[in-house]
Amino acid sequence: MVEDMLKSFTENYNNCLIVRDSGDGHLNFRDRQLDTAYHTIYIFAKGKMNDPLANLAAKRSAMAKAIELFKLMKIDAGDFGDAAYGFDDSKIDYSEIGPVGQQYFGYSFSFLMEHQF
Repeated sequence: MVEDMLKSFTENYNNCLIVRDSGDGHLNFRDRQLDTAYHTIYIFAKGKMNDPLANLAAKRSAMAKAIELFKLMKIDAGDFGDAAYGFDDSKIDYSEIGPVGQQYFGYSFSFLMEHQF
């Protein structure tokens, strides 16, 4: 499911997805021995120069795509071996970004992935 949605980003130049896997996180040895990693993705949609309505529409489109992606990740989160295994949807931080390259508008989204060790 997630893979199909991610493929749609590569087939449409009006959308942009950037994934940052920083390797940062924290270890929890007390409760359940968890390795909790921080992850950030950036989702942008193409707007237009000097067109506030088109740029607002691009931001709304980027947010809608992110919500769709996170819903799919939540479905995949429980199955070991799936790409989104360990996804924690209890808190997803976001920040508005744009313009990027003078035409793309969207958001960064930061979330946690938990894996037992």
